[in-house]
Amino acid sequence: MQRAWSRAATLCAALIVAFASPASAQEGTWALTNARIETVTHGVIERGTIVIRDGLIVAVAADAAVPADARVVDLTGRTVFPGIIDLTSSLGVADAAPPAGGRGAAAAAAPAGGPSAQSTERRFVGLEPERLVADELKPTEADISAARGVGITAVLTAPSRGAFRGRSALVPLRDSVGAREVIRSPVALHMGYQGTGGGFGGGGRAQYPGTLLGVIAYERQHFYDARRQAMLEDRYKISPRGTPRPPNDEALDALIPVVKGEMPVFFAAGNENEIRRALGIAHEFGIQMDIVGATEGFRALDALQAAKRPVIVSVDYPRAPDVTGWAYRSAQRLPPNDSARADSIGAAQLQGNAAALMRAGVKFALASGGRTADFLPNVRKAIAAGLPRDSALADLTIRPAEIAGVAEQLGSIETGKAADLVITDGDLLGDSAKVKMVFVDGIRYAVEPPPPPQAAGGGRGRFGRGGPGRGGAAPEMAQVAGTWDLTVQGSEGPTEATATLTQNGATFSGNMNSHLGSSDFTGGTIDGRHVTWSHSLVINGQSMTASWSGDIDGTHISGTVAAGEMGSFPFTGEKKP
Repeated sequence: MQRAWSRAATLCAALIVAFASPASAQEGTWALTNARIETVTHGVIERGTIVIRDGLIVAVAADAAVPADARVVDLTGRTVFPGIIDLTSSLGVADAAPPAGGRGAAAAAAPAGGPSAQSTERRFVGLEPERLVADELKPTEADISAARGVGITAVLTAPSRGAFRGRSALVPLRDSVGAREVIRSPVALHMGYQGTGGGFGGGGRAQYPGTLLGVIAYERQHFYDARRQAMLEDRYKISPRGTPRPPNDEALDALIPVVKGEMPVFFAAGNENEIRRALGIAHEFGIQMDIVGATEGFRALDALQAAKRPVIVSVDYPRAPDVTGWAYRSAQRLPPNDSARADSIGAAQLQGNAAALMRAGVKFALASGGRTADFLPNVRKAIAAGLPRDSALADLTIRPAEIAGVAEQLGSIETGKAADLVITDGDLLGDSAKVKMVFVDGIRYAVEPPPPPQAAGGGRGRFGRGGPGRGGAAPEMAQVAGTWDLTVQGSEGPTEATATLTQNGATFSGNMNSHLGSSDFTGGTIDGRHVTWSHSLVINGQSMTASWSGDIDGTHISGTVAAGEMGSFPFTGEKKP
C-alpha cells in the first residue's frame, strides 16, 4: 500500500511539473557556466559561473561549484550583464488625461452623500498625488516582451502626464506581474508641468490649472496645504482629547511624506527653464527632488550641482529623419531657417548631455524616455559623444537601482541579489550586440529576434518606427503640395485645422489655420511617405510649438501631433481635390 501511494505521489509530482506554467517551470536552480561576467560593482570575471537558486544569485565566481540539482547553461562566448532598469516607463498604467466635460473622473463619479462638493470639484485626472500605481497594473505581455528584448528587466512605472501624477512602482518584467510581484511601492511621487487645460487647441472650456503659471501655483499651494495638514495631524496624535480631528484628505495625506522629506519627488523637466523652476520649488519646500528627463541638463549644470540630487537623464533623442527638421531646432531653440551645420551642433549638444553632467560631477541614471526600441542605440550615441562606456553601463544598472532605493536587491551581479540578468552575444553597449536571453527573478526568458522590416504598409509601433516601404524598395516620395483638411482627436473632442503646403523636393513650407489663428512655417521634411513639420500656436495665452509627424497614403495622412507639455494626439486628414 505504501509503495502504491508512493508511486501515485511521484506521478502527481511529475504531472505538476509537466503542466506547470512556463514561468514556474523555469524557477529553481540554475548554473550559468563559462560566461564572461560584467558584475558592474566588482569588475569583470573573464570566465566564470553564476549559480541561481529560487530567484537569487547564490554564487558568482571563476570557480563557483555547480550544484548537483542545477540546470546547466553553457555560455561559452557569451557575456552576462545585470538587467537594465528603466526609470521612465508608463508600462501597465493608464495615462493621465482630462476627461470630456472639464471635470475629473473622481468628481463626476462622486456618489451621493460622499465627500463635499468642494473636495470633489478639484479632483482631476492628473491631479492625484494619492494615486498608487501598484494597485492598477495591467501590462500586456507584448509590451513586457518588447522591453525584455533590449535587456530591460525592471521598469519604474508611472503616468507620463499631469501635475500630480501619482506614486510609482518598480515592476519586474515577468510575463505576468501585478501588485504582489512589485519590487517596491511607492518609490516616488511623480510630478510635471501639465495642467488640465484641455486637449490640442483647448477645445473645451478653460479649466484650472490650465497654464504653466497656474500649474506651478496649484502645486505650491498643495505643498503649503500638506504642511498644514501634517501639523494638524501631529498635534492631534500628541493630544487627541480637546483637539479638533483633522479632516480626512487623501491627496494631502499622500503629500505629507514629501514635505517631511520622507519620499522623493520625481519631477519631469526637460529644458533649462523647466529644470530651474522645478528645483526652485524643491528648495522652497525642502523637498527631496530628482529631475527626470533633463535633456538640457548641460544648460543648468550649476542648479543641478547645487541641488546635490541624482538626475534621471532621458536619451530620447529625435529620430534620424528629423535631424535637420523641427526636433533639434525645438530642443535647442534654433531659428527655423538655421543651417544643417547648426542642426548638427544641436544634435551633438543633446547627445553630449550625459557626458557634460558626468564631467560636472552630477550623479545620474540613463533612461529611455519611453522609446524602448531606441534606448540602447541612443545610449551608444551618448557614448560616442563622450560618456565613458563603463560609466554608461553603471548608469543603466546600479545607478537607477540606487535612485529607486533597491541597490541591495538589483543593479549588479552579486551574491544575495535578485537574478535579473541579460545574456548577450557581444558587448551589450556595442553596435553588434544581440540579446539572447534574460533572467527576471531567476525566471529564464528566451529573446525572440525582432521581426524583419515590413516591405510595405506598416506604420508606427509603440517601440519604434516602421514606416511604409521600409525593408524593401525605397517608397516613392510623398507629394504634399496642396490643401489638407486635418482633424486632431484631442482629449475634449476633435479639432479641425487646414494645412496649405508648398513642396520643394524633399522639403516643404506652408500655412496652418485653425480656430486658434493662422501661422506660417518652413522646414518641413519628407522621408519617403513620412512627413514632419512644426509651427507656433497660442494656447491659453502661451506660445508653444506643435510638431506634426505623419505618413501619407495617396490623398490620406495620419499620425500624431505633439503640443509640448500638453502631450501628443492622433490626427488624420484628407487632401482636397
